Amino acid sequence: MYILGINPGHDATCTLVKDGQVISAIAEERMSRIKYHFGFPYQSVAECLRLGKCKPSDIETVVFCFNSILKGKGNIGHIIMVNESGSIDPSNEFPIDFLWRLATNKICNKFTEGKPAQIYFHEALKKCGLTSKIVSYDHHLCHAASAYFDFGYDECLVVTADGAGDGLSASVSIGKSGRIERLHAVSDDNSLGRVYSAVTSLMGFKRNRHEGKITGLAAYGNPDQLVDKFYQAINLTADHSDIYSPIWKNTTRLKKKSMKLGAFLKGLYYHGAHPLLMDFLDKECAGYKRDDIAAAVQKISEDIMANYIRYYVKKTGMSKIALAGGIFANVRINQRILEIPEVDEIFVHPNMGDGGGATGAAYLYYNDELQKTNSYFSPRRIDNVFYGPSYSDNEIESQLKESGINYYCPEEFSKEVARLIANNKIVGHFNGKMEYGPRALGSRTIFANATDKTINDWLNKRLKRTEFMPFAPICLAEHADKVFDNFAASEYPANFMTIKGC
Repeated sequence: MYILGINPGHDATCTLVKDGQVISAIAEERMSRIKYHFGFPYQSVAECLRLGKCKPSDIETVVFCFNSILKGKGNIGHIIMVNESGSIDPSNEFPIDFLWRLATNKICNKFTEGKPAQIYFHEALKKCGLTSKIVSYDHHLCHAASAYFDFGYDECLVVTADGAGDGLSASVSIGKSGRIERLHAVSDDNSLGRVYSAVTSLMGFKRNRHEGKITGLAAYGNPDQLVDKFYQAINLTADHSDIYSPIWKNTTRLKKKSMKLGAFLKGLYYHGAHPLLMDFLDKECAGYKRDDIAAAVQKISEDIMANYIRYYVKKTGMSKIALAGGIFANVRINQRILEIPEVDEIFVHPNMGDGGGATGAAYLYYNDELQKTNSYFSPRRIDNVFYGPSYSDNEIESQLKESGINYYCPEEFSKEVARLIANNKIVGHFNGKMEYGPRALGSRTIFANATDKTINDWLNKRLKRTEFMPFAPICLAEHADKVFDNFAASEYPANFMTIKGC
């Protein structure tokens, strides 16, 4: 049984699953070279099918990782995803001409019949040669499935957290015997992820793309300056069982709508989700250094997620935690969760963001089909996520010659790479299958000498990265326990670069 899982929209991604195993999985950004490509993963679909030696006619079902995206009439978002894929990022401010297109589309949808949303996606699939039926699942359930089925334990606690998806921003579930039973959910009005993204925007960076810069910047700041103020924006209930936004709690529905309209008319489309939050941050953070602002939002994020999860760990007695959702791209938050006294082991899905929902969606459909035969998809522990394309030595050599690049082939490749790094050379490492997810895990990676204390300054500049961004350390597995403290507890997530170096 071939199943195609798709995340349309932000971080467009495709995953091909056969009988519960990922055959190929690729984010559209890796094909289009547009970071966090917003649209439909046309090139990724074609490449996934090619890698899986699969014809379009072999795909009976395409599964989407959002329910809401298929409901109602098509809108400007569907038009961009399907017909203008990669052309604009609606998570951030947009040009005035797009504002008028958006307004016109909204008005027309009020007074005309319009095409159902599903039609747009059937048209997109036709461009890929597919006539498959479309099925969808709840967004946070897809996140949960990606982590649960790849962790390898039949029973564990499953936690998801992101900006928003299908009306939610977080959930806690129990995964057991192929079923994911939700215990609690947090609405998207009370989103910790949106607070973090709002700070990203406040610092002059792009939402849904540069949150990692805030994590890096936080290391240079003092959180105590602003922590109390941030807790007025997002907080935990007294018993730590729920996350809520104090600034939204007493805001009337009419006021929310009027503020969203005002933000929309200014071209602040994403701000429209939380204009009150942006106003609050503009006011409360005025005059403070940006590294202190970053440190404060990082601290409350760690504290809130760690205490929220600890409540459900103690309530359920479960010590193994599977995590997915954009919040868990934050390695410092993940480290705090691992440090919860009652937690023995954590697993963060290697593609924790929206792109990973494509895999979770495919797993859910496969599991549902198995349950029709009184069976279920048993979780299994993945050991790598090299799901992309690879190239033979002959293909690589041909491209090097065509590009006019000088090259040589050392007899002992790994030793030559090690020698170059030891001599402070920068090594671009291209080998084997491409990684799946946001981390460079050794196949498409830049290596440099970690003993050089000035590396952040000059290498970030050469790579055109923000100067304060850190680099991830890497070592041979047999030496890891000598290099890192408490390595045994973090070994599994460390394989996928989803936890802070100890």
